[in-house]
Amino acid sequence: MSLYASRLNQMERMRALIAEALGRASQKPGESLRAVSLVVYGNVPDTMLYDLFEQAIADTPALGASLKIERAGSRYICWNCCGVRFESASGMCPNCGELGMEVPDEIEFGLKRIETG
Repeated sequence: MSLYASRLNQMERMRALIAEALGRASQKPGESLRAVSLVVYGNVPDTMLYDLFEQAIADTPALGASLKIERAGSRYICWNCCGVRFESASGMCPNCGELGMEVPDEIEFGLKRIETG
């Protein structure tokens, strides 16, 4: 994949995450989105994430929200129990003890939580 195609995919992913964050925030009447926390896998530069974030929130109700970046180690999702996302050296789910599925390399960041107020 070319650098340009990779950047487009990252922008599409960031826009989708902002849409998800706004959807979650809208479930809290009278509150607005204040901050978005991303879990970041791999070596995506913080500067690139901040740039993607600023572009994605432009002209949206998320304008003015801040970005928080949390780096992750190994990344897994357990589909055996509740779809929990977790970090682990062994890949064993902390909830059910079953082996989780490793998140693919092409997923470089995901929504961890939002803050409203």
